[in-house]
Amino acid sequence: MGKSFLMAFDLGGGSGRCLLVDAETGEAFSSKRNWSYPVAPNTAGLGYDLDTEDMWRKLGEACRQVMEEAGAGPEEVQGVAATSMRNTTVLLDSSDRVLLATPNQDGRALGDALMLAGERGMEFYDTGGHWPGPIFTAPRLIWLRNNAPQILERTVRAACLSDWVGFRLCGNLYAERSQAGETMLFDQRKRGWATDLIESLGVSADIFPEVVDAGTRIGELSREAAENLGLAAGIPVAAGGADTQCGLLGAGCVKGGDIGVIAGTSMSVQQVCGEYVLDGEGRLWSGQHVIPGLYILESNGLLSGTVLDWFSHILQAGSDDALAVVLAQAARSEPGASGVFSTFGAHVGDARSINVIQGSLTMSHMVTPDTLACRDHISRALLEGIAYSAWANTAQVIEVSGMEPDALDIGGGMSRNALWTQILGDVAGKAVRTYTVPENSALGAAVCAGVGAGVFPDLVEGSRLLVRVERRQDPGADRDQYQTLYAGWREALDKRAECDSCIANQMAVAMLSHAPSACEAPPSFRPRILVTASMDDAALDALREMGEVQYRPWREKMTILGGGHELADVLEGFEVFVTEMDVVDFEALQASAGLKTIICCRVNAVNVDLEAATAFGIPVANTPGRNADAVADITVAYMIMLARKLPEAATFLKQSGGEAGDLMRMAQAYDTYQGGELWRKTVGLVGLGNVGVRVASRLRPFGAKVLFYDPGVSAGEGILAGAEKVSFEELLRRSDFVSVHAPASEATENLMDGEAFSHMKEGAFFINTARASLADDEALAEALESGKLAGAALDVFTVEPPGPDDRLAGRDDVIATPHIGGNTREIGAHQGDIAADQLRKLLRGAAPDHILNPQVLEGFDWMGPRREPPPGELERLARNPKPSITS
Repeated sequence: MGKSFLMAFDLGGGSGRCLLVDAETGEAFSSKRNWSYPVAPNTAGLGYDLDTEDMWRKLGEACRQVMEEAGAGPEEVQGVAATSMRNTTVLLDSSDRVLLATPNQDGRALGDALMLAGERGMEFYDTGGHWPGPIFTAPRLIWLRNNAPQILERTVRAACLSDWVGFRLCGNLYAERSQAGETMLFDQRKRGWATDLIESLGVSADIFPEVVDAGTRIGELSREAAENLGLAAGIPVAAGGADTQCGLLGAGCVKGGDIGVIAGTSMSVQQVCGEYVLDGEGRLWSGQHVIPGLYILESNGLLSGTVLDWFSHILQAGSDDALAVVLAQAARSEPGASGVFSTFGAHVGDARSINVIQGSLTMSHMVTPDTLACRDHISRALLEGIAYSAWANTAQVIEVSGMEPDALDIGGGMSRNALWTQILGDVAGKAVRTYTVPENSALGAAVCAGVGAGVFPDLVEGSRLLVRVERRQDPGADRDQYQTLYAGWREALDKRAECDSCIANQMAVAMLSHAPSACEAPPSFRPRILVTASMDDAALDALREMGEVQYRPWREKMTILGGGHELADVLEGFEVFVTEMDVVDFEALQASAGLKTIICCRVNAVNVDLEAATAFGIPVANTPGRNADAVADITVAYMIMLARKLPEAATFLKQSGGEAGDLMRMAQAYDTYQGGELWRKTVGLVGLGNVGVRVASRLRPFGAKVLFYDPGVSAGEGILAGAEKVSFEELLRRSDFVSVHAPASEATENLMDGEAFSHMKEGAFFINTARASLADDEALAEALESGKLAGAALDVFTVEPPGPDDRLAGRDDVIATPHIGGNTREIGAHQGDIAADQLRKLLRGAAPDHILNPQVLEGFDWMGPRREPPPGELERLARNPKPSITS
């Protein structure tokens, strides 16, 4: 007999999650896909548009993955429901096409919200439970009426994001009550649409669907949806609810007085109420719980998790998991963070105030002089500030409701961190409970699915059966200290309000000055991408995030397109061409009217007629540095091999004549092969380009001092790379290792000549992984033979491969390799990663880092016709020599 699973979709601000829960055991499996949304045009940088089709496709990917990980069959899924971020708006036309879809961060209606608040704030608050703000549907409809009336005129149905997903799942559109209650257009007392308010805005109330309770069965999974998700058609589909209210359900908050702190990317503090409770001042939000007949009172801490993650990447730039490092560092600090205080990610809810979210970090060198421990204390202060914020919002809710809970139920990603939950418990002086499934919103939606499928009789019973406490933490020994710290923090926060308001005005000016680029692609645009360059699955997946990819690797197909109509025929219907070897000539470009951009996976894009591409307004980017990591690796490996005498030592045990256990022979080896470390050695890099920067980065953990000489790189750029800029002569004089990473040119030919080698340290090492022309072979040989240099490592030679009698390659003190520095299996991965990054930037309206013809970006338009050169220029371009595929 098979298992019984319940499925939930959770659509958040930065990702979509599919959760699969075993209805019997509560075991959960989860998969997610990230997404983003660009700034909407003509919204002064305040609006955002959702790409609903991209989101629907990614939900399908996540669903298939989670089913595979759980080993579940389509017939084992008993029910499905969706939850999503609140304060979204989706408008549909008569053919159910999406006319507008906005996330909760969409603020295009800022001016309209402020006007509505000033004129009718308390009227809307009393009925709808929310003080007017730009994130709600009501002000957005006013904005559309004033700025895009054609959209409003075509609108037949209006929904939130999770209701739209329910519609895509089964074909029936309903409005679930907890989500409807987040629009400002819902009568919280009557639990139905506030028709008078809707029509007072000049909008027909008929566009709003019938309202239903969470857990209501709204249909069965359609064949189209089943195909996208990899499920069986006919599965019961239930109405989900708002993510925070589903989070309450998934954290066991099902009776009056329960308080849930759902701390994920954002932080909401909601208390369950048996009746509609309003804050007389309009600071708090009031709305519907997903459990019929219950209400919520909320104080919102805004984007606490987002800010914590953002600040973590500032503290731990380059870390694979910056947030995990910050959480670990915080545990090494102490209560009070050694006098460091933070308000980043901290916000005490006041719906009447609309301002730029900001924070401060307060510390003193007199109090925290230990610079090595400062990051620990800053990390601790960040966690403490967010915990203080959680309690400040909780206290505000308790003050209005008059209901004091015995414990706090914690959900969301922050609930995983036992230190943060303990700090919150100490500050509050209350026990805190966390749960085995931290994705509480998705779990709550799974409960809704179970009710809709008849697995559970109601939401309360479903929560009792599926929600399991993972840990309970009572206030600890730091309780009194934390309550004192909180009191001081809160007093300072209140007194900072006037200052923050002043700074916020300056920040708002800066934010509005960052207008979107004219060449940004619309959110629904997914270019067709032809890839003939070699790359790995990760790079291809990154490209598939942006468009429809067709992969025809030239190495596997053993085909190089020779330009002209041969290439043009293949490029027909593609907007993006990612190539490595194909000849992209004038004739091919002229015949490829739909081609928008070319990315050439080479250091030098010699196979592309750059002048012709520029004439047609086609951006061309390349992938310099695709082998930089490989060359940097082998360079540092050479240094270690030379310093530790590894080439000689590696042959010792293979020599004949030795016997097992011969300690005298081991003593001989110990004496002969004693080497040195890179620690405290000075490494001189001649050239600080893509390879040089990576060599410097790799040397930092060894404790080496890095110098560099490069006329094209400033001292400041060198400092950022961890290297000190010096003259060529000083570099030679001070360095224990000299490694050249300069390009081959007339100016650099024989840069390392006899005079240069004479200026090097006695016993220094020389490394060349760049170009043979940079060093005089005879001068190097003489420096080695004289004992001036202790050794060398060469990956490049004047004649390749060198003969067995080569003066350098045959020496015992020279490591000689056959130009393999950049030859690794990961080259395709590197060039694919760079190519994907270039396309991502161009789609967002930014200039790619490696664009070869930046002048074409002015006036570039993904959706418009391409630039056509005048006839005279066409004739001249046609006479250009054909590009070459040789590097």
